[in-house]
Amino acid sequence: GKFTLKDMYKQMEALNKMGPMKQIMQMLPGGLGAKLPENAYQVTGDKLGRYRIIMDSMTEEEMLNPRIIGSSRIKRISRGSGNNPEDVRELLKYHKMMQNAMKGMRGGKFNMQKMMKKMGM
Repeated sequence: GKFTLKDMYKQMEALNKMGPMKQIMQMLPGGLGAKLPENAYQVTGDKLGRYRIIMDSMTEEEMLNPRIIGSSRIKRISRGSGNNPEDVRELLKYHKMMQNAMKGMRGGKFNMQKMMKKMGM
């Protein structure tokens, strides 16, 4: 199937239950977590929290089919979540990147370092 915002939300909830972001990142292969600056963990954790709040302001339909989210929906979602429209766009961009990463994993050519680089880590 398709990797939806709902799938990404479930992943974020699972990550949240695993513990602090620093602990999770240190589990990454190749010592990737150790190469991150200390404040990267906080930024990443804060960002994931903000993304979850933004997704809480979306309808079920938007969560299952993010392509329907145009500028008027972005405005509504940003107002409902207490964020600015740029944060909503950033979330949608992050989702698209994660969707592409999931496609790559299915093909068996998943490259964690490449994905981390794309995520700005």
